[in-house]
Amino acid sequence: MACDRSDFGPRASAVARVSTTGRRRWLAVWNRAVIAPARQRALPVWIGCSLVGSLVFGPTAMHPSDLTGLALADAGVGVALAAIWLLMFVPVARLIVRPAAAAYLASLPGDPRAAWLLASGSLLWLQLPWLLLWVVGEGVRGAAIVCAVTMPVVVLARWQPVRRRARAPRWRTPGRALRAVYGAALVRRAGDALVRGAGLAVLAGLAAGLLVRNNRLSGESAGVLGAQVIAVVLVPAQIAPALAMLAAHRETAWLAQAYGIAPRTRLGALASLVVGVHLVAASIAVLAAMLVAGPSFWLAALALATALATGLLEVRTLVAHERSPSVGVRVVVRAITAAALAVLGFSVMARLGAAAMLVLGGGAVLAVLP
Repeated sequence: MACDRSDFGPRASAVARVSTTGRRRWLAVWNRAVIAPARQRALPVWIGCSLVGSLVFGPTAMHPSDLTGLALADAGVGVALAAIWLLMFVPVARLIVRPAAAAYLASLPGDPRAAWLLASGSLLWLQLPWLLLWVVGEGVRGAAIVCAVTMPVVVLARWQPVRRRARAPRWRTPGRALRAVYGAALVRRAGDALVRGAGLAVLAGLAAGLLVRNNRLSGESAGVLGAQVIAVVLVPAQIAPALAMLAAHRETAWLAQAYGIAPRTRLGALASLVVGVHLVAASIAVLAAMLVAGPSFWLAALALATALATGLLEVRTLVAHERSPSVGVRVVVRAITAAALAVLGFSVMARLGAAAMLVLGGGAVLAVLP
């Protein structure tokens, strides 16, 4: 019995359309599960780099080719610049190279080659600040350098540290217990954010040091300018750790109530971790700034005082709006406001601006004491 080949034409085209539609849907799911979280994690890096770029680069300031040329001419500068970018971008690349939903995505019918191409393209365009720096500074050679640096980024992103065996904790006081719980939650939930924050802190310090050195400032004036730059650039590095500690603070509320832990003890544990993150980030930035501009007592004193004050203001926001569904937005707004107040205070009152910030931060914490 003869068969007409035309009978299979519409059916075959329909199957092809279904297959094409399925692949598109699979790529859309893969994009939402892998690329979208990486894009969100890359946003603070972009913000921090844009802040530094607006301060360092410009018509009357340094050109990207000056920095890239120095990095190519001096191996130490090149390695330091690449290390800073690795600190900031490896946490972003980890979401693409080792996605949390890898097992689920592998169980779905799709095209792994298309996903590989999408991941490779995302690894490049999510490095937009780094890519722009080298392409504007060195052209085609700069693009090749970005591709070369992407390889160690992928290797580091695929690396998994060995997990230590869990041990029974021993805490002598409720305050120490809560600080240990908050610290563990910070490392587990925001470990990548801490690494990214360290990179932003180094970048903030280098930007502050360059501005101080290029303007030939010293003493109090150098400290004021450096502290202003550090306060602004460190904002993206402070938000994710604060939200991670807030989540731990919420989740341990019932445990603290069951054991009769005083609310002030809980507030003290939260404040010590939040302020500690601010102080460590500021310390890294100050050390980086001093490597560029030389030792400066006023830079260290004003930057650390500002970090203490902004940390206290952040604690006030976390505690006052602990149960609010928009607490994340409030933390972002308050961090930006605190940095703006620091810049304004230093501009108007110089070193007395740090004292005013400390008074403001201390008063904010006292206002939420139970």
